[in-house]
Amino acid sequence: MMVLNPLKKGLTRIRMYRQKDVFGKYKTLHQQQWLAPEEYEQYVHAKMSALLKHACKHVPFYRDNIGVNELIHHNVIDWPRFMQIPLLTKEIIREHYGQLISEDIQERKWFEETSGGSTGEPIRFIQDEDTMSWMLSLKLLYDQWTGRVPGDRQIRLWGSMRDLLIGKETMRTYVGRWMRNERWINAYRMDKERVKMAVHSINEYKPKQILAYVESIYELAQYIEHHQVSIHHPHSIMTTAGVLFPHMRQTIEDVFQTKVYNRYGSREVGDIACECEQHKGLHVSGLTHYVEVLREDGTPAAPHEVGEIVVTPLCNFSMPLIRYRIGDLGVWSDESCTCGRPFKLLKEVTGRICDTFINANGTKIQGTYFSQLFFYQDWVKQYQIIQETVERVKVFVVLKHPEVGLSGYEAEIQMIDDQFKAVLGEGCDITYEHVEAISPQASGKYRYLISHVMA
Repeated sequence: MMVLNPLKKGLTRIRMYRQKDVFGKYKTLHQQQWLAPEEYEQYVHAKMSALLKHACKHVPFYRDNIGVNELIHHNVIDWPRFMQIPLLTKEIIREHYGQLISEDIQERKWFEETSGGSTGEPIRFIQDEDTMSWMLSLKLLYDQWTGRVPGDRQIRLWGSMRDLLIGKETMRTYVGRWMRNERWINAYRMDKERVKMAVHSINEYKPKQILAYVESIYELAQYIEHHQVSIHHPHSIMTTAGVLFPHMRQTIEDVFQTKVYNRYGSREVGDIACECEQHKGLHVSGLTHYVEVLREDGTPAAPHEVGEIVVTPLCNFSMPLIRYRIGDLGVWSDESCTCGRPFKLLKEVTGRICDTFINANGTKIQGTYFSQLFFYQDWVKQYQIIQETVERVKVFVVLKHPEVGLSGYEAEIQMIDDQFKAVLGEGCDITYEHVEAISPQASGKYRYLISHVMA
């Protein structure tokens, strides 16, 4: 295997040169991550300006509602006017799908994709090969931050049924994974047998990096810790597709004896941000994405203030998504990273908008408040909290020791109840149900918190 590794690295580089110009774009991003702040701002301005000009000339939805002269004067973007562009929602994309597609689409190597549908009905959207090559090159840059270069062994502990192509893998799929030195593990519903298989595969393959769904690698780490299993220590672990809570990071790093790098993105817009080697927060790639964090009134949120994340991908000219409501909540940091990169820092992504609970007074409570009540409950394996109405909450619990039953934890449940009612009100009815498992969605993501209450 060691003899083949240099060959695989060479083949991977050739493949990237020939397919979608990924390696060329990767080299560009690798150089531009060290731009001086002024040069970086000029680059972002130029990318945004080009996108806006294209959208206002070639995309009916924007051309009919926004004139390029309203947004750009003498090649300078009118940012206050930009902030007045209505936010793009999934409902608008469904309703105006055809109007959002660029009129020069036939000149591009385009394809249709769908979102993961983590919180409801998926949406359709258009991308093209140029968009995809920028997305893949950004993945390579983020990998490089973790210490992995093209050709280094990687295990993907992946949970999405769609990505895994269960039963539909082709020879081309297998050859591609071999060339990239990847091994994929089906992490959808991690039962005991799959956990054992994952442990064996990691120990046998000895990857430089593990790329994993947050919940999947955390569940694996818990199993290894509980059963005191010997496990290979990779150079790094990259987590994605979920909120990485502090207790999860601690457990994963302790078990695998390595650092965790958290990555954030979505199907619609690709990877948006990632931690660097300093782990000070998530670097937003302004080279490929323009990100806003907004209050409910649409004004920019201050650092350390939770707001809605709104994204404008700068590289998709086939179907520009300008000021797209991705559905997540996040917090800007007020610090600059000591790594020297000019990117802005997201302190954290706190969860989905639908993770926010509302009490009888109309006050909104961030879902992380409720999650923290379960972080260090050593009797809880998994949980899911559903707010059905402002006065009714249901909690599903998977116990680490199911033979004990919920009756064995009355004191702990009472303490949690008190914390619930402190913010939701004394009249809130909270019921608990012991279940054997909590299934992930088809996207592979787990929903810890679900609110059916509309603000």
